[in-house]
Amino acid sequence: MKHHISCTRCGNTHSVSADSPRDWDEITCKECGEFIDTYGHQADLASPSYTLHALNLSRGLILQMARESVGRLERQPATRRSA
Repeated sequence: MKHHISCTRCGNTHSVSADSPRDWDEITCKECGEFIDTYGHQADLASPSYTLHALNLSRGLILQMARESVGRLERQPATRRSA
């Protein structure tokens, strides 16, 4: 998988493969040689976040429960009567 990374010093943009044998290998700019990042950090940024996934699942469950409760309330007959 390739990621596009831009240099903060010169602005050069190039693609870097995240398939490195070592996580601590450095990613440097091809134009000026400036250190940009490590392959391990880039792989972590590209991987899915478990906490974000859990948050989306709980949000979906809340929305589903809200839709079901509204449907249930609409089907119930009015049991309250005024005095």
